[in-house]
Amino acid sequence: MQNHYTTKAKHLTIDSRRLIERWKKEGKSNREIASLLGKAPQTIHTEIKRGTIRQCLGKGRFKEVYSADYAQQSYENNRKRSIKKSRLNKELKEKILHYHNQKFSPEMMVKAKGVNVGIFTIYYWIHHGKLGLSKQDLLYPRKGKSVKKQASTNFNPPGQSNLSNSVLKLSICDWRMGIMRLIRFCLQE
Repeated sequence: MQNHYTTKAKHLTIDSRRLIERWKKEGKSNREIASLLGKAPQTIHTEIKRGTIRQCLGKGRFKEVYSADYAQQSYENNRKRSIKKSRLNKELKEKILHYHNQKFSPEMMVKAKGVNVGIFTIYYWIHHGKLGLSKQDLLYPRKGKSVKKQASTNFNPPGQSNLSNSVLKLSICDWRMGIMRLIRFCLQE
């Protein structure tokens, strides 16, 4: 079973591999299987290549068949090899914690001898709890990325006011009505 994060559900599960095995025994083509599973034909082709084994029929005769269990085992082995191992071991963890107790920042730890990892790696380990420290335990915690202010939708370049924009947006009828009101107002005084 997959107990790691994969994006967009692109990976085949053991259930879909068993379906491929059954449909191949029934004689369906790769394209038919791909359309049934909702995958690309090339995905099915490479999966069948990965999971094909040779069965001995006797007296030097062999038959190539797809095995879902063999394909799943091959997939899991490839996934284990593809995942990068963490460089954090007990000795390195003790050194980092020792420097932390002496009030060293991660930048200073990297410059110190014996800590051969990057600054961002140390921060990553701290933020993800791999060192038993939290962000608040740091002497000088880093600030997060600042959020830039978005430009206002009502922004006017210098020299233009909101009034001039609103006058421009008026229809001719509205403009005439406004002038008529202004004239009436002036005549009343």
